[in-house]
Amino acid sequence: MSFKQFMQSRQRNQFQAVGEFIFIEACSSEVLIQTERGEYKLKQGAQVIDPQLSGHVSVENLGEAGTIDIRCGFGRYIPPTDGESVTVSQIPAIKIADNQQVIVSQLPAVQLEATQVLAMKMADGQQVEVSAMPKMKLESGQAVRVYATTPLLTKPVGGSSVSGSTLTIESGGIVLEENTLRCHVLIKANKANQATVSLDGYELDAGEKQKIETSGALTFSGTDGDTIQVLEVLK
Repeated sequence: MSFKQFMQSRQRNQFQAVGEFIFIEACSSEVLIQTERGEYKLKQGAQVIDPQLSGHVSVENLGEAGTIDIRCGFGRYIPPTDGESVTVSQIPAIKIADNQQVIVSQLPAVQLEATQVLAMKMADGQQVEVSAMPKMKLESGQAVRVYATTPLLTKPVGGSSVSGSTLTIESGGIVLEENTLRCHVLIKANKANQATVSLDGYELDAGEKQKIETSGALTFSGTDGDTIQVLEVLK
């Protein structure tokens, strides 16, 4: 956690510290730090270590106008030299007092290994609010499970138009051609048919109807002269 602000000479400001140290990363000359445990005059590179440091911190710029950069956290802060970085592998549990809050403005990308699980436990009355999420891309074989305490309302896929036709069996058969714009098709064997009509082995008696969810070709066989009524629902 850090406090960074351009401050005029003798200007005072406050921030909420969480941790065990306060480190002066940058200041023009000297700053006056007041915590709930004491008061300190610090120059650039100095730090205060106190296991009970968390709380309101007052900062006063005792030098000329300039940027005041203060870091706070757990343990002891060792500033990196040029070209080096500081990696925090573990921090102790953080307890937030009543009416206090921690605001996280940005998090880096997090990648979990195959056996890792991310868990979050909230106390009574606490909540997490997500205002925006990045786009997610699912790999082949992955799925998103949705759980709800109330029924989920879904809307069936429908079409924007219909196309009707009548097929007459000739030479023992007839084909309804493939139509990529088709959502589904309703077929009905004519009541006046002399025999059953077979749809790829499925028999339709005279007057029987069926709904087929396909855009592919349908092959009918039966007695010459018998007819099939077709109603295609199109996208």
